[in-house]
Amino acid sequence: MKIKDSIIPVLAKIRTKWGEFGRNTSGAALLTIAMAIIPLVGFVGVGTDAARGFLVKSRLSSALDAAALAGGRSFFLATRDDDIRNFFEANFPAGYMGATLDGPIITADEDAETIHLAASATVGTSFMKIFGFDTIEVASETEVTRQMEALDVVLAIDMSGSMSYSAPGGGSRIAAARTAANELINILFGNNGTKDLLNIGLVPWNGKVNITRDGTTFDEAETVTQAIANFTNPETGAAQSEVYYVNNSPVPLLSTPPASWKGCVFSRYLDDGNANNDADTILETASVGGADWMGWQPIGPEGEPVSGGTCTLASGGNECRSCLDHGITSLQNAKATIQDAVNDLVSPTGTTNIPQGLGWAWRVLKPEAPFTEADPNPPYKRQQAIVLLTDGENYGGSGDGYKTVFGYGSSGQDDMDARLEELAANVKADGVIVYVIQFANDVESLKTLLQSVASGPNSPYYHYAPDVATLSQVFREVANHLSELRLSK
Repeated sequence: MKIKDSIIPVLAKIRTKWGEFGRNTSGAALLTIAMAIIPLVGFVGVGTDAARGFLVKSRLSSALDAAALAGGRSFFLATRDDDIRNFFEANFPAGYMGATLDGPIITADEDAETIHLAASATVGTSFMKIFGFDTIEVASETEVTRQMEALDVVLAIDMSGSMSYSAPGGGSRIAAARTAANELINILFGNNGTKDLLNIGLVPWNGKVNITRDGTTFDEAETVTQAIANFTNPETGAAQSEVYYVNNSPVPLLSTPPASWKGCVFSRYLDDGNANNDADTILETASVGGADWMGWQPIGPEGEPVSGGTCTLASGGNECRSCLDHGITSLQNAKATIQDAVNDLVSPTGTTNIPQGLGWAWRVLKPEAPFTEADPNPPYKRQQAIVLLTDGENYGGSGDGYKTVFGYGSSGQDDMDARLEELAANVKADGVIVYVIQFANDVESLKTLLQSVASGPNSPYYHYAPDVATLSQVFREVANHLSELRLSK
């Protein structure tokens, strides 16, 4: 019997007996006092039992809420129902206040992305037994809804050579990254093949970025020019009134790429001692200081490996590293497309240049040219986020995005770190949420740097993942932070 249903008849019985006593004028004063105590004891007893029932109900409701939210966070995982039961039992331990439990009953609607939980508990009475009521039944229910705002997110995945190393926990680091990234994708898309309010892009990076559209082959014969206002090419110092567009990228180029072009470009950076002339930390094409950055310079043979020799941008005899085969996957809302792009990340090579990955992820995310897939004026609230994964410190490389001006190795690391911090500040000031995951590398100076890059120095924005299992857990946490859970009942 429920609390309300239990108390009302008990009170009615007490009231009836008390009324009969009041109409009976026989008996002594002592008997009168004794009889007066009986209903008082009854009221106290009913209140005590009712209070126990309300305490059990309150604890039951709180446990269901906690369990529902836990289930929402693992909604599309095989562990969902176990997570629900574990959280419920942690918050409503067996035998709590002597209650006998029924539930929780779990009802999940994967299309509506809701979880409904219900449970009841039977509590034995102490005083109400006098009036024929041996137990009180309490019940509660709750519902959680996965409700995601419009979201544009770009995954910036480190593809430097160290990502081919073994990962603590088994397999290679890049294999672990693929698995973890797919978990994030599965959580955000759920069972849907497409989602109108969700767009995901991918930027693989190492010492430089292949800015072509992934899967589309460059054809020199299809390169076209576009006339623009006169400017001085910062790379050549010559007057120019046109930029170049290739068939497989929306990025304007300062010169026509050679037939052997692999798809990478240099950062808009001049090693002239004047940082005011550099555009590597800004989003759009623009005149910066004394330099007109109307496009990007394609990396030709000078920055690519040479068979039987070394590239002209080699530092200390160290050969240039090749441009990645993997191009950019721009923002799109098809689950299979982004999964295919992630699963294609199989050939890590080269050095680590974190500003390259973050900078191009920013350009893919925003609606301004060169990548314009994002809606410039969405009629709804939208989050924009970058998830950056790296396993290493900035490391100069021959033929990298900075033309080897920072040398080969760690000698120019401080300069590269400074470029990264300035870039990250601009990205965050542009309203972008930045999540950073430091994987399988516990160097403290790297942690300090990446904490400053992220939108916050701790979870959910900055994470250290020492092994494969933690990496998957971190990507799930990021995905769940991007998906708002709310109690809907």
